[in-house]
Amino acid sequence: MQAIRNFRSLGGQTTLDGQQVRAGLVYRSAHLAEATESDLQELSALGIRTVFDFRNQGDLAAEGPNRLPKGVEQVSLPMADPANRTGARTDFSLLSAEELEERYGGGKAFQWMKEASGRSVSDPERTAQFGEFVRGLLAPGAVPVLFNCSAGKDRTGWAASLLLLAVGVSGDQVLEHYLETNQHVAAGRLGDLLMPLATVHEDYFAEQMRVLADTWGGFDQYWAEGLGLDAAHRQALRELLLD
Repeated sequence: MQAIRNFRSLGGQTTLDGQQVRAGLVYRSAHLAEATESDLQELSALGIRTVFDFRNQGDLAAEGPNRLPKGVEQVSLPMADPANRTGARTDFSLLSAEELEERYGGGKAFQWMKEASGRSVSDPERTAQFGEFVRGLLAPGAVPVLFNCSAGKDRTGWAASLLLLAVGVSGDQVLEHYLETNQHVAAGRLGDLLMPLATVHEDYFAEQMRVLADTWGGFDQYWAEGLGLDAAHRQALRELLLD
């Protein structure tokens, strides 16, 4: 892709019972507001039918709407952005270096992102939206699908993780897929203050798993009580995504 960052397919992971996640059915990315004509042609060639956009009104105002090939259905599921919950995007434009250091320095940005990652698993509104996302993905004719947020790392990151966990991929492989985001970030351009907001970290994922266990009692309970999904949804997802 020329102008769609962090674009990649789920696939290739192995489940605990020895099956493999199919590639080419479920894709993830950052926003598509700057997609080039070449990018749109590539999306068409991949057969993308449905796009789930997790961005909220603030994200859309700053970035613009997704550019999509003709005929692609877009589903909006607006969620708060963990990396911009208190206006961080504006802060880095307006605040002085000293003010930024006071607000984000000394590990504050890292702790903020860690806690926000946990809230993506415990917040009732968020869990309902992720449940709606899974139901939409399973709708007849929905795949191949693409889901995105602003940077394709936090909201999109948990969406990918929950799909992989649901079909039985080990936590280690889910973490590996999650951390792959950092290969798509130009880290050399980032200052120490921005790094925790612009990248992902294994501690963020560990916090999500801790909150999942503490809040719901385990993934099965999260699936049923948090996402509002049942065993039939889970079996349908396995049949869709696994070889």
